[in-house]
Amino acid sequence: MKFRSAIVAFVLTSSALSGAGIAVTADSASAATCTKTSSGTCIKGGQFCPKAKYKKAGYDAKGRKYVCKGSSSHPHWMK
Repeated sequence: MKFRSAIVAFVLTSSALSGAGIAVTADSASAATCTKTSSGTCIKGGQFCPKAKYKKAGYDAKGRKYVCKGSSSHPHWMK
């Protein structure tokens, strides 16, 4: 009987831990929603943006919105 209780406790504990793992995965997924530069990092305010992104919005790692604007020949990510 004690063996069965130990198995039930193990299953409940491991399922609770896997639930916490899902929360961590969701947090890392939200970080991946930033707009990436050509080098693969998240954009930052003031950085040059590609001419193809001119007048389009993008998001940094903290979720702040930037628009690619300024000179159409040398646009930057600006709030």
